[in-house]
Amino acid sequence: MSELRMPNVNQVTLTGRLAQDPEYRITEGGHPRLSARLAVNRSYRDRDGEWQSEASFFNIVVWQKLAEVNADRLAKGTPVLVSGRLRSHSWRDEEEQPHSLVEVQVRTLQVLERTAAQEGDEADDDAAATEPEELEVAA
Repeated sequence: MSELRMPNVNQVTLTGRLAQDPEYRITEGGHPRLSARLAVNRSYRDRDGEWQSEASFFNIVVWQKLAEVNADRLAKGTPVLVSGRLRSHSWRDEEEQPHSLVEVQVRTLQVLERTAAQEGDEADDDAAATEPEELEVAA
């Protein structure tokens, strides 16, 4: 019997809203780290045909430059799209009780709406323009 060769794939992409303000810190090793919980909603019809909604919550962790750039841009309720990989941790507490955690190690993060800072920048650009741009419409 031949051995099945399967590629190792660990990739996840999620869209949702931050369920809490992110926590930004510098680790003991000097690495920027941003962590938060992401709420992902799902709608479905139940057996009676009624629409139901449920939320799943995921721990996300953003590292290095991506963490630095987004530390001041993200807040509770911000809609984001994240892509990355799953990572699991297991440990025992002081009473030797086992615990485990799965989190998304984020590689890419996209904010899905304009932030107040971005809208302010756009307003500054609009104020600086002296004439509106004219667009030609093809007939």
